[in-house]
Amino acid sequence: MSDTDADKNKLRGWVQQMDASHRRQLMQVLAEDASLLQETSVDLAEAQLRRLSDERGLNWDALSESDRERFLDMLVREDAEATQTNAASQHSSRKSICLQCGRDLTPHDLYRVYFSQRPTSTDVIVGKLFVIDSEEPHVQFPVPAESEMLIGRLDPNRGIRPEVDLSRYDPAARVSRKHARITVRGDQFFIEDLDSANGTFINGRLRLKPHELHALESGDLIRIGQTTLQFLIAILPNDHAEHHQPRA
Repeated sequence: MSDTDADKNKLRGWVQQMDASHRRQLMQVLAEDASLLQETSVDLAEAQLRRLSDERGLNWDALSESDRERFLDMLVREDAEATQTNAASQHSSRKSICLQCGRDLTPHDLYRVYFSQRPTSTDVIVGKLFVIDSEEPHVQFPVPAESEMLIGRLDPNRGIRPEVDLSRYDPAARVSRKHARITVRGDQFFIEDLDSANGTFINGRLRLKPHELHALESGDLIRIGQTTLQFLIAILPNDHAEHHQPRA
């Protein structure tokens, strides 16, 4: 057993010996510390994003939430392209450090921290899938809460009508008819590959095993065959979400 494991066991023993009321107070203190750490991480991410926007001649404070989302989309895409070509980003000379693991925060990390962890008064989470590098601008598919969505190609003869139909964005027919599925459980979005011929890849690195759920994070890049989608999370107030629910 390592020294770290021994220290953890010793701490667990001390906690178990505490009076129940003191143990509850300890848990409350730890929860407050975790909340403070999260708020600090959000502030750190926002400071980094403000600096990056300044370098591009933008005013972060004047940007709307949708403009900020598009700006982070661009940063994630730039970082993904730089990673694929083994090139360093021209805007990576000064980076923020993650307070939890100590490593540099990538644009994908900044996206996750800012949009997933910042305090918000809204309470409905919906997802969106954007088709990347399409000749048609802003092609997107909504991913409603508490839903299941098939990603694939339309085949009326076989009765296959995917909610995310990539037929027109897949001229080489590399997308399977039933390629992948997104499942929403509460606030968490999952994707699974449906044993497709050409696979489903996350952020250019991870190839999903067939029929295994993978948790999605806002900003993830999903390659379906040769078609790339970006998954984004939007947080909407209840009245706004109800107003935009699809009609039966």
